[in-house]
Amino acid sequence: TLDLPDLAGTQTYVYKYEALLFSGLHQEGLAKAGIKINSKVSIRAVSENTFLLKLSNPQLFEYSGIWPTDAFVATKLTSEVAAQLQIPIKFEYTNGVVGKVFAPSVVPTTVINLHRGILNIFHLNLKKTQNIYQVQEDGVQGICETQYLISEDEGSNHTTITKSRDLTLCNERIIKDVGLTYIEKCTECQKRVKSLSGAAIYSYIMKPTPTGVMITEATVQEIHQFTNLYEIHDATQMETRQTLTFLEMMASPIIPISAEYLARGALQYEFSTETLWSPIQLMRISNPQAQVVDALNHLATKKLEEVHEDVPLKFIQLIQLMRFASLDAIEGIWSQFKTRPNFRKWILDAVPAVGTLAALKFVKKSFLAGELSIPEFTQVLLATVHMVTANLDTIKMYSGLALSHKVQETPVLRKVAMLGYGTMIARYCSGSLECPVELLKPFHEIVIKATAKANTSEMILILKVLGNAGHPASIKYITKFLPVFGNQIPLFPMRVQMGAILALKAVAKKEPKLVQNVVLQIFVNKDLHPELRMVSWIVLFETKPSMGLVITLARALQKEPNLQVASLVYSHMKALTKSTHPEFALIAAASRVAIKILSPNLDKLSFPYSKAFLLDGYEVPLMVGAASSAFIINDAATILPRAVVAKARAYLAGAAADVLEVGVRTDGIQEALLKSPFLHEDRLPRIIQVLKVLKTFKALPKKQPLGSIYVKVLGQEIAFANVDKAVLEQATQLAGEALKAMQNGTAFQYAKPLLVAEVRRIFPSVAGVSMEFSLYAAAVAAVQAIITPPLTETISVSHLMKTDVKLTTEVSPSITLQTFAVMGMNTGFIQAASIAKGKIHTFLPLKVEAKFDITKANFKIKVAFCDSCPTLAVNAERITPIVPETAVLKHSQEAYTSMISPGDLSSETIKTVMSPDEEPELRTSVPVHKTLCSVVPHIGVNVCMEVMSCDATFIKNTTIYNMIGQHGVHINIVRADGPAVEGLELEVQLGPRAAKKLLKEISFADVKTPKVKSVLQKLRKILEGDQRNKNSSFFSHNKLFYSQSTSSHSFSSKIRQEYTTPSGDLTKSSVSFAHSWVLPADSCRDASQCRMKLESVKLEKQVILNGQESKCYSIEPVLRCLPGCVPMRTTPVTVGYHCMSTDSNLNMFGGIYEKSIDLRETTDAHVACRCIEQCA
Repeated sequence: TLDLPDLAGTQTYVYKYEALLFSGLHQEGLAKAGIKINSKVSIRAVSENTFLLKLSNPQLFEYSGIWPTDAFVATKLTSEVAAQLQIPIKFEYTNGVVGKVFAPSVVPTTVINLHRGILNIFHLNLKKTQNIYQVQEDGVQGICETQYLISEDEGSNHTTITKSRDLTLCNERIIKDVGLTYIEKCTECQKRVKSLSGAAIYSYIMKPTPTGVMITEATVQEIHQFTNLYEIHDATQMETRQTLTFLEMMASPIIPISAEYLARGALQYEFSTETLWSPIQLMRISNPQAQVVDALNHLATKKLEEVHEDVPLKFIQLIQLMRFASLDAIEGIWSQFKTRPNFRKWILDAVPAVGTLAALKFVKKSFLAGELSIPEFTQVLLATVHMVTANLDTIKMYSGLALSHKVQETPVLRKVAMLGYGTMIARYCSGSLECPVELLKPFHEIVIKATAKANTSEMILILKVLGNAGHPASIKYITKFLPVFGNQIPLFPMRVQMGAILALKAVAKKEPKLVQNVVLQIFVNKDLHPELRMVSWIVLFETKPSMGLVITLARALQKEPNLQVASLVYSHMKALTKSTHPEFALIAAASRVAIKILSPNLDKLSFPYSKAFLLDGYEVPLMVGAASSAFIINDAATILPRAVVAKARAYLAGAAADVLEVGVRTDGIQEALLKSPFLHEDRLPRIIQVLKVLKTFKALPKKQPLGSIYVKVLGQEIAFANVDKAVLEQATQLAGEALKAMQNGTAFQYAKPLLVAEVRRIFPSVAGVSMEFSLYAAAVAAVQAIITPPLTETISVSHLMKTDVKLTTEVSPSITLQTFAVMGMNTGFIQAASIAKGKIHTFLPLKVEAKFDITKANFKIKVAFCDSCPTLAVNAERITPIVPETAVLKHSQEAYTSMISPGDLSSETIKTVMSPDEEPELRTSVPVHKTLCSVVPHIGVNVCMEVMSCDATFIKNTTIYNMIGQHGVHINIVRADGPAVEGLELEVQLGPRAAKKLLKEISFADVKTPKVKSVLQKLRKILEGDQRNKNSSFFSHNKLFYSQSTSSHSFSSKIRQEYTTPSGDLTKSSVSFAHSWVLPADSCRDASQCRMKLESVKLEKQVILNGQESKCYSIEPVLRCLPGCVPMRTTPVTVGYHCMSTDSNLNMFGGIYEKSIDLRETTDAHVACRCIEQCA
């Protein structure tokens, strides 16, 4: 029987305590960063279950050097925090279990957490009757799976206890994520190797006392490792070591300070200001407002010609300082600089990334006070909803802003604000155990009101808000718009029903079964519109259906009457069969079985039918992948697809995210295009035809939509637009304003800073110090442009269509991007971390000349490089101070000495020559410094690339050791020697003049090579034939075009297929359509031609029509051999015939092809001919 640990009695227990925390690679000889805490720990009972704990002589050391040779360095911080550390705290302790913790209010949370790290050692769940068992145990990191192993040593009279905690198996893990709201866990990607794992092991030696047992020695080792690579043993890691050794028992008491001891929680770690501190740089913040002003002066006074390399880091510093600023401080800064454009812009770009409640209050107050323009407020609001900390306070504040009268009365702001509210709900619920449905109550009420009023635009907007929120409780409100079982509803417009189905996509990630039941009802209902069923299929696969369900649906699809639905489903399954991505492994396996059930004839359906496309890839060693999908939904007799949905998804280190999704619908555009008479005016270039069609849109009803588009970023819809008459009028107005600006010439400078990424995972170590994995990326882009010459007269859009315009632009784009990957300890008083830095800096001045003549449909763009190019293109540098310079030099020198003489030194990597039986202990790596130059053909520029690289492969030749070290690439572009190249030119010619232009270019081409000459001759013949045909198909002359028509009523599935020939006529025969593209021969003597022509043929049989004998001629041309030639091979073709009395005289050249069809018969078309030498 094991006694429970006990600290009772009238004595004070004194222990020696030491904690070490490190970050870096586990290999010795590399740099590590860390801290060490030394102290004496005194514990004394004040009542039966209440004890006092006091730290004596605390010391803090920091480590930044080569492990383990370098020494710890004492930090001045000890003196600053010693007073707070030595304040005694109280805690409850019963049967080895730590309860509540009490401390005065003057003790900061960070210090309380350090005490928790010590108390965590004393926390034991011991069972008297078992020596091996498993429990879910509370601790500093949360409630996690813990394994106990107890063994007694009777000889030495002590008990050894080993306790291990798996920190990846926790019911309640103390963790804080920043910027990971939209990240999904890819379970299939981490089946063999988890990107982030952690464990802790405790060892105790316990000896008996008169009242129980006492801990005489305890050691703790905790390891967290992270890898974004599929290499099990090569991971960066953070390690914590604790030792607690009993020293003595003393009679002197512990005296608490004279202050009220407040309850400060229990054993679990408590976050304080960790999220406010950037792990990149530790700053002493004494006066946030004054420090923000200094940072603004540094940023706003920089010249915009070229972004300086330190600007992104300064921008991150500005954000960190503003996170500590109060609302009054931010308002004071704003009032000081709001009239100065440069300063104003930097403040508005930084405020969304600050992400505090004070920042959100500032945005709200500034806009309602009229201090922000609509464009300024729109971009601030778009960024704020994705960066502000989502909690009940910020949601309440944002709700007041989004529902305010000033926002609601502006349509653009109303859409952005309402969509943002849904995003705020989604972000809050992703990081909270409870997500109250009351947060969405106002929008659920709007659903009911919009339904009652049949307000289509309002219904669509609210559905998008609910889709962004993704709350499972919204399913019953979304399904009110869908034709599912139990709904007795009026028929909502197709746009509303489509929006309702798409709103279920976000919910499907949380409640896949519920969504699956809804969309299945829609998909299997063959009476519904095909477009609705196809979109439900798309959403169905967001729920990751089982193999049984996929096969069942494939079986049902065998009797599918609608070819559009069948084509989309078949193409989607076929695309999935080729997927190699781990996430789609189960669905891909199910699709491989299902595709064998379906008819292979579905694979022959061409592009007029709905299609699905999928392209993915996954690199297992790097744990990196990407997937893109596109669904093209067609309808009968449409020129454009009815709808297109495309999505891109990315994978990194076992995580996944929907990076971008775009959806387009062409509601009224189809009808407007088909009704337009301009599409058949062959004399007009296509661009003119389209522009004339756009003019006819003004005659449409004001509320009739022509189309719509939506954009999702990271799974959240950020914008959508319905294209209607109002939008076209607004576009015309903006075009007019642009023309007015061009009349005076235009010169502008623009700079945009952006916090591209702030991804952080903060969690406590076993010692009570927070650890962090984080990734920061900040970029600043600047552009300076001058557009000349100014237009000499006031012109309108209609005048512009008749004008030959030439514009010259001198543009100097510059971009600087800095990335920081951080791993280590990050608190308000000390930082110790390993940092990988990446930097990209580009500057590329260009001169662009644009000419466009809309009347002739000719567009020309010329790009010229600057006369004297400074350092251009890319300057990328990545510095990771993990590989010590001395180690590299040592190994490099050994390589040189053993291989070559001093006179043969070069910058190339040297490989050691060894015998086959010799095993090298370490692989040496020599620093590489090379410069490679190459002249780009036909462009006249010389590109030089300077490469500097030094890695750690002398330790181990693996991916991660190749990555660490110092690597740099510097690219310089200059003019090459030789004939000067003025620039690069791109010319686009549309319409009938395109063939003439190409023929002109062919005539100047070099035809000395026989193969080239043959190709150009054939191309010329095709183009000349095309000019003779003068066809008037909808698309340009060198493209095939065929349309699909559907005669449908009440969703019937009677399909008829028609093809448009080059002459513009329609034919139902695919054979006739193919033959119509054969170029007729001019002479039967030319062996390079087909020796046949297209002509009307007489039906070779007697026909009785309307009671009299008739002769019939085909109204569709049939291929026949030229006179003097005989057919060698024929094929049957069904064509239409026009009949008349045998007594009538028909003029064969009098428009037989314009006659009506009286009957359809099969005749022979000649497909191969042989001619005699005497042929005509």
